[in-house]
Amino acid sequence: MRIDCETCPVRDRHCAECMVTALLQLAPLEQRLDADERRAVDGLASVGLITAQEAASASARIEPWKPLRSTG
Repeated sequence: MRIDCETCPVRDRHCAECMVTALLQLAPLEQRLDADERRAVDGLASVGLITAQEAASASARIEPWKPLRSTG
């Protein structure tokens, strides 16, 4: 079987839910930025708030979800 992320119909939208990504990723909590996140990071770089190198190496991090505590 050959898996090619370049031809995936939901690439950059559902990578976090992809079993291939989960199995092959070196750092399981690190994910590629989606299109909206990439535009935001590129915008920060374009106005000089971060370097081009920082923008290129930016990644998303999945944090474990913690439910809110009930106060009642």
